Amino acid sequence: MPTLRELQIDFMAAILGDGAPNAAGCGPAAPRLAGELVAGEFGVARRLAIYADNAEQHFIQSLRKSFPVVHRLVGENYFTQCAREFRRLEPSTSGDLQHVGAAFPAYWQRRHGSDEYRYLADMARLEWLYQESLTAANHPPFDFAKLARVPAAGYDLLRFRLHPSVRLYASEFPALAIWRENLRGDQEPALIDLSSGGDRVLLARAAGSVALHPLTVAEFAFLQRIAAGAGFAACVAAAAEVACDFDASGVLEKCVRERVIVDLCERT
Repeated sequence: MPTLRELQIDFMAAILGDGAPNAAGCGPAAPRLAGELVAGEFGVARRLAIYADNAEQHFIQSLRKSFPVVHRLVGENYFTQCAREFRRLEPSTSGDLQHVGAAFPAYWQRRHGSDEYRYLADMARLEWLYQESLTAANHPPFDFAKLARVPAAGYDLLRFRLHPSVRLYASEFPALAIWRENLRGDQEPALIDLSSGGDRVLLARAAGSVALHPLTVAEFAFLQRIAAGAGFAACVAAAAEVACDFDASGVLEKCVRERVIVDLCERT
């Protein structure tokens, strides 16, 4: 008699498509499962097929919800084909399907990273960053009293911290325009010239929803250094390298006001 662990492994293999019995009762999982499961009116193979189909459909539906723009760009048939292939390569290891799309951008990079559709990987990456931002932790507002206690001589070494929901994104393509145009389900999306220039985008959650804000090259460099844990002077220097007139105090004030920056610490 197979152990409980063996039956569980066989059942999961059947559900994930790694050996479910076919109509003739064949397949790697069939010998043990067929002898232990009660066939009932429909038989073992058909009953397992119901579970397997439900598991696959829930997986694909989770990807559709997380990647609505990629879904619209490639169409239902191709998206489903790719989602099934992705599931075989990256099956879910949890009952929570929220995280199954984490490797989906890399999948598109492998599939189309060197052809005319390579922008799809960038769009998938943007959509997954959106999901990460949406589900990230909360954080209390910026503590101005904490800043007031810092001596002026220590300002250059201050390390500011971004809100947990903040994500920084860069692409060689006009990703923000593509994303916005393809979220509009009420009409046919306009054609976007892929060679019209790249984007740098800040994603941040506010009031329960994620907003996407375009950034200048200097703003992106500034926030990128903050995210890396650099001191304030180093962050300003990185931005000034690409824009000598970078308004560090103005950008800092805006980021604090809009809760993009939510904390600070002194370098020790």
